[in-house]
Amino acid sequence: MPRINCGVENCAYNHGKYCCASVVRVDGKSADITETTYCNTFLDGMGYTNAQEYNMQNSTELDAILCRVDTCAYYKDEHCTLQEIEISSLTRAEDKTQTDCLSFERRNY
Repeated sequence: MPRINCGVENCAYNHGKYCCASVVRVDGKSADITETTYCNTFLDGMGYTNAQEYNMQNSTELDAILCRVDTCAYYKDEHCTLQEIEISSLTRAEDKTQTDCLSFERRNY
């Protein structure tokens, strides 16, 4: 099963630096650097305080890492081929676009 290491401390799905969402989607169509990717699953913990508790009770494992970053070396058929990725942010994220997929690696064409 895939695993997401999460450094976005205020995300509602972050449970001890581990993502407890059942499906995670990374976006950043035509991204060329890490900072142009983002976690589309991000939810600010201030507005969704029950998300973590709900997902920890109803989903023990991440089902899939969906990916729409077709320029990434790990992109295949709208999924990430890595079994473990890292999502983080430089500051407190107020929006999903303030998160980054640190596992992004630009595909060599």
